[in-house]
Amino acid sequence: MCWGTPAVVLEVSGSTARVDYGDGVVREVFVGIAGDRVSRGDIVVVHAGVIISKISPEGLREEIEFLRGILQEAGEAEDALTALRENVLALAEKLKREG
Repeated sequence: MCWGTPAVVLEVSGSTARVDYGDGVVREVFVGIAGDRVSRGDIVVVHAGVIISKISPEGLREEIEFLRGILQEAGEAEDALTALRENVLALAEKLKREG
């Protein structure tokens, strides 16, 4: 099993991309899917420094709600995982609006 982490694409250059995982730190990763399918503002899943897929904003919203449900059932407050995903979603929407 692997753990992929959502990130938003800030810039694509050949086989690499610069992404933000929602914490404001820009990191360089490899594009492991067709490069023409990844563009600025896309939400992607990164595993071990490689983009392995794209996900829709709706898909990320579903993930956030799923995590919230688990945390509520456990009697826990929302945590950094949901906050980071919300940051990714907000940044992706901002970048798409800007073009």
